[in-house]
Amino acid sequence: MNKRKKAVIDHALRLFVEHGVAKTSIQQIIERAGISKGTFYNYFSSKTECIEAILEQARYDASLLRAELMIGKDPTDINVFANQIAVLWKINQESGLDVLYEEILHSGEDELKELVLRHRILEFEWFRLRLIEVYGDEMRNYGFEAAILFYGMFQYLTFTCKISNHHSISLEEIASILLKYLEKIIDMMINEKTAVLNADKINTILSISKKQYRLDISEIKKKLEDLIKENLSSNQKEITMAIIEEFHRESPRTIILNALLKVFIDEFKGSELEQTVKEIASLIWYDVRSKQLRQKKAQKV
Repeated sequence: MNKRKKAVIDHALRLFVEHGVAKTSIQQIIERAGISKGTFYNYFSSKTECIEAILEQARYDASLLRAELMIGKDPTDINVFANQIAVLWKINQESGLDVLYEEILHSGEDELKELVLRHRILEFEWFRLRLIEVYGDEMRNYGFEAAILFYGMFQYLTFTCKISNHHSISLEEIASILLKYLEKIIDMMINEKTAVLNADKINTILSISKKQYRLDISEIKKKLEDLIKENLSSNQKEITMAIIEEFHRESPRTIILNALLKVFIDEFKGSELEQTVKEIASLIWYDVRSKQLRQKKAQKV
């Protein structure tokens, strides 16, 4: 997404949070963003499509942060998993998206409700795939139901902590504790066959959501090309060239890239380019992981 379009959806989100979706007009978004009506309709065909872009941007931002949390770490580490879970929740809270979700779910707008449902389902599916990675392939048929149970507990526990002013426990700690609870539930689901949802029902739910963000590879390559033009130290240039060489392989090696990206981030720590490098590393890891998960899914079909 280009910077100008992202700026428009940022302005739109603030308006939706301030005034509500129903009371925010396209004209207000145009005026707040300082764009023409033609520019708005070049980006979005309707207010609903603008909201969809807001939700997709939140998921994309969460994906990059989650990718960054995994670089150089063991993907089966429960603490890494718990920290990843908290990421989207924090984005929703800090941006006001949680308020937007509540308004939409209590509105009469079926099209908007379907958007929220689709993004919830994408989150459940991400959680299911991570459960498979952490606990093994036996979670494939139980992970989606486990995700629904987890997020139900997570939502109401965080809500209760909020209204009772219980701020001493972090979202990451809550997620970590609930994952331990979930292990017991998973054990019962598998060994006692207590799962409510069967494979057909899960596939029906997943069919609701087909649209997912696909990263433009040229965007990553351009960022790497721009970085190598900077005034880098010999070590920074060497690790950047190693990243470029590995990423341009027909099939980048995940283990090698994981190790390289960790060194890549460390080498730029404390420099003016630190945030740029973190973004590039997250983009690369996000792309590689997405391809890896799609390949695994295809092999199961």
